[in-house]
Amino acid sequence: MPASPAPSTAKSPLNLNLVREQLRKLAAGIEKDPLTNSVFGYALNLLQDLESGRRTLGELTGVVDELHFELLKERADRFSAQHQSVGVDGDPWASVRQQLETAAGKGVDTFLDGVTTLKGGIVFTAHPTFALSRQLREAFADYASDPDAAACETLKAAAMAPNEDWPDQITLLSEHAEVQSAIANARDAARAYAALIVDVARDAFPDQWRNIRPVLPTLASWVGYDLDGRTDIHWSQSIALRLCEKAMQLSYYETRLRALGDDKTLGDLADKARAARDHTEAAAERFEGDLQNGDVLVEAANFLTAENDAKLIKASELTGPLTKLIEDDGTPAELAADLIVLRAEIDALQLGTARIHLRVNAAQVRTVLSRDLGLETEDETLGRLALSELSNMAKANAVRPVNFADLFLEQSTARRQFMMCAQILKHIDAESPIRFLIAESENPATVMGALHLARQYGVDHALDISPLFETPEALETGGRFVERLLEEPAFLDYLKARGHLSIQLGFSDSGRFIGQVAGNMAIERIHNLIGRALGEKLPGIGLLVFNTHGESIGRGAYPGNFEQRFDHLLTPWTRAGLKRRDIRPIHEVSFQGGDGFLHFGTTHLSEATYAAFCEHVLADTSDALDDPFYKQTDFVWDAYRALRAWHESMFVNDDYAHLLGDFATGFLVKAGSRPVKRPGGAAGPSAIRAISNNALLQQLGIPLNSACGIGSATPRETDRMIELVNASPRLHSLVMLATRARMLTSLPTLRGYASVFDPQVWLAVSRHGDIEAGESLRQVAKAVSDYATTTSLRRVANILSLDLLKFDALIAALDEAPSADQRHEERLELHALHAIRQAVMMYSLSLVGGLSNVSSRHDISREDILTMILELRIDEAVETLETIYPASRNDTDLIDGVSENGFESGDTSAAGYDSMHRNLIDPLRVSGELIRRISVANCHAFGAWG
Repeated sequence: MPASPAPSTAKSPLNLNLVREQLRKLAAGIEKDPLTNSVFGYALNLLQDLESGRRTLGELTGVVDELHFELLKERADRFSAQHQSVGVDGDPWASVRQQLETAAGKGVDTFLDGVTTLKGGIVFTAHPTFALSRQLREAFADYASDPDAAACETLKAAAMAPNEDWPDQITLLSEHAEVQSAIANARDAARAYAALIVDVARDAFPDQWRNIRPVLPTLASWVGYDLDGRTDIHWSQSIALRLCEKAMQLSYYETRLRALGDDKTLGDLADKARAARDHTEAAAERFEGDLQNGDVLVEAANFLTAENDAKLIKASELTGPLTKLIEDDGTPAELAADLIVLRAEIDALQLGTARIHLRVNAAQVRTVLSRDLGLETEDETLGRLALSELSNMAKANAVRPVNFADLFLEQSTARRQFMMCAQILKHIDAESPIRFLIAESENPATVMGALHLARQYGVDHALDISPLFETPEALETGGRFVERLLEEPAFLDYLKARGHLSIQLGFSDSGRFIGQVAGNMAIERIHNLIGRALGEKLPGIGLLVFNTHGESIGRGAYPGNFEQRFDHLLTPWTRAGLKRRDIRPIHEVSFQGGDGFLHFGTTHLSEATYAAFCEHVLADTSDALDDPFYKQTDFVWDAYRALRAWHESMFVNDDYAHLLGDFATGFLVKAGSRPVKRPGGAAGPSAIRAISNNALLQQLGIPLNSACGIGSATPRETDRMIELVNASPRLHSLVMLATRARMLTSLPTLRGYASVFDPQVWLAVSRHGDIEAGESLRQVAKAVSDYATTTSLRRVANILSLDLLKFDALIAALDEAPSADQRHEERLELHALHAIRQAVMMYSLSLVGGLSNVSSRHDISREDILTMILELRIDEAVETLETIYPASRNDTDLIDGVSENGFESGDTSAAGYDSMHRNLIDPLRVSGELIRRISVANCHAFGAWG
């Protein structure tokens, strides 16, 4: 290991500029020593400064706070610019208006095609992406909306707040409350779009505009309804949440109706909405009780299902009277226009704040089918025999009656979800479609089985059964999967009745398995294969594509403007191809959790986001067919296969599994109510969810699922690749995503973490470092002597180094590509964070290495405490040490009445281990908190957590 520069004896006050300067100086050493590592070199300097007392953890905390705010502000500025770029001159709707006016200029039929057919929607999803406190995200949204000095100061104050209690505040209910806030802002943006449609129609078609019934991009949510990978959402909780959402929406409708004037019909409708709201709130209160109690269940069920004049389950009871008023020539034009807008809102949202997305896992569906439907045991994987049998079952017309007692008694998750659909449609919201997402779909029989269950419970008329393709197997066979389903008459009849086929594509998981670039290519291929199969069987039908992704590049979000982001998910070429086959593209996109909800955090941000999506679904894609990416198919798919193979090889690499499964999990903070790992199933990387997988790569400084593999995919045809990237908009966008990830990739950071666990490093510093406690470092060296972490991390770093060497050469030859110098300078803040964290990790180990002994009474050793620190279970180590070494109790006032003289009860009590707390336990506690703060600060560079 190269010797690190000796720290100076005199230290200037530590600040961010000084840290940058030190990192630049250390990095310059690579000209003389190719093994120079500026990140770890600076970490060693800081370690020795901490050991000698020249620096304190408080100083490091101050620098981390500086870094946190700087990265946060840079993120907020990028976020603000993304929204400010929508529209023209601060008007987010200007471009949408131009699109609508252009369509109107082509005639009423073209205009109607654009505004009265379903084009797509926005889906709010959750999961562990709430790393930032709600207070901080609200300050972020306010600053991004109006980045003035006052908002900046508020943002800084929120960034500096410790928010230590935030993780405990993250629950399913808190996530639901946050999504409802985002949905409310999205609803207001949708209303603005509806008003714009009516405004353009009135100008263009003065004699026909009252007949136009706008169809708005929909809003949907799975928060409170997604059971994939979690068992903590009871069916009654989902019912209660839906009732609460219905009550909120009815209250909104009442407010809107009363604001439109004193027309008797409107007043009667407002009264109807208010009475229905009161009834719904009463029902929600009952379903929020303990429904494991039979008496509570019976009362709640009977109240909701009983006939009641106040009960409203069909939104058409509101829209019908509105339509009559709109068509009445006696209704003033301004009022009629307002009524068209309100009717469009009700059409889109029905009797809820958003449409429901239920989600289960394919395994849950298979369990029901195999156990309950009597399928042959030799076909337990649901192969052709099961598909044939289920197709026949799906033709049956018999519908099972369902009540809440059935829901109470049913133990199967999948069957219970279908029963819940039936109860929602019967008693809460009869006319709102429900999406039924099936995660990890790899078998068409699963979908056919879901259709059978839907018909069995009489909900197939309102249920969009949607397979989710995300695993490598599903990405490879998804086209044939749908082709096989389209051979079944029962399934074709179902699609004709629904008017579209629904599918879901998972960018996060596909990127985890085969890399983001290869995952994008595979997903686009499925889009087109399914579109082709659908066009051959059912021309004129719609293809609803729900693309789920996170907000960071490693989970499918494009690091550019909204147009680039949405086109990245469902390409112009794909949309044009679908239209050419007489298939209507219907595009849904996700905004996930704390990071995604930010796009709807204020009225300004929400309008910009929704307007950008409207631009996307209204866009003319007729010129998208000339991209050479789609013509040089042999070369492109050879590169895809090589890229995919590189990532698949990495995914099963034992060293990669060690990297993800070892100490790095200690970098993760609680960021959501769903578990980090999948319950049961395979171990290793497959057990780690996509969000956490990506968060681990971020925290290690190597977003390899986005940055890597391209260099290795075309080693012999680099020139041809460069030529195609520069000529093809599609391939250029994919490589630019990878390039952005490359800008954030730091092999010195990964190698630095490897060195933290290298016994050679600890022994060398113990002998030659500027420290006082050499023995404690030697104890750490002993603890890590058999640790495989160092070897695994260095092996992975070597693999990445070979790949990135080739990718860097490709990047250097591209048009508008960033330089290596730019990359190095932009990484300084990240390098500073990682160097500080590596120093703090080593300092924590050194502190525990200095323990002379640990009480045998507590059946724990110094080595056990060291293991906790090595695994970054620092909080657990602190709690253990506090139990063994309690601090002095300040209870002398309670025992002042004891007359007998004593030593411990005097003014200078020595009953506790106060010096142990000052010198070991308190610094460990600060170290753990500092590591967590660095984790949160680090995510800003990536635009999201995970």
